[in-house]
Amino acid sequence: MKRSFAISLIITTSLLVSMPVSAQWPYYLVPGTPLLPDGTVDMDAPAPRTANGNVDFTGTWNVIRHHQGGEQGRPVGEPAEPPPGVPPYATFWDQGFGFENGLPYQPWAREERARRMENNGIDNPDSYCLPLGHMQFHTHGQPRDIVQGDDRLAIIYEASAGVRQVFMDGRPAPDDEALEWWYGYSVGHWEGDTLVVETTNFRGDGWLDFNGSPTTEQLRTVERFSRPTYGKLEIDILIDDPGAYTEPFSLRIEQSIMPGDNLIEWVCENEQSTQYFN
Repeated sequence: MKRSFAISLIITTSLLVSMPVSAQWPYYLVPGTPLLPDGTVDMDAPAPRTANGNVDFTGTWNVIRHHQGGEQGRPVGEPAEPPPGVPPYATFWDQGFGFENGLPYQPWAREERARRMENNGIDNPDSYCLPLGHMQFHTHGQPRDIVQGDDRLAIIYEASAGVRQVFMDGRPAPDDEALEWWYGYSVGHWEGDTLVVETTNFRGDGWLDFNGSPTTEQLRTVERFSRPTYGKLEIDILIDDPGAYTEPFSLRIEQSIMPGDNLIEWVCENEQSTQYFN
């Protein structure tokens, strides 16, 4: 029962990644949205700022695909080349797709990824309504909301109804004795107009991508959020996990604002939850 359900859920998730997003709530442009003379949104307008002068990342965002050919979101064909000095673009299916020789796996991690792929991803936490990893969330075809305050930023992912919070009030990252979280513990600080977010204290059994690239409890990520224009969000991410990889590596995610749109309610059902719908 569990195995057949997990396979069907993986297939369903895969289809959802490539499905077009439609709004659950009526289309509504919030006051202050920059407009062109013809009434359309000016995506190239300057990024908005908060009352204290920081760049404001608040909004509903969807990932920008950078692959040539193939089904949307699938690593088919050659990856698009990023601009000079920019890390390879991240993908939902295979984070190493833009690297010439793949990710720098430790031997055991390479074997584990191969095993997970041979098993059709049956052990993917998403198959059991468990949280996705940061990189899967960042590159998922379902959008996400960012809600920004002065001392805290929240990211609400439509996929799996995931919620992350980033503390920007100056507190330090916890020590190694702190509780491990699915999403880790994120603290952020500003470097000019870039929000730098360091995350530690992850659980040691995460999946970096849909193909099963593993992570360990040694995982540390550094995300650099920037918003060069009203309509574009750039996130450069350093992955540092000596338990699974021989060296740190960097990836880029680019997202586009979805003005006037909202998230769709997401409820994950598994063999335990279906009892409530019989």
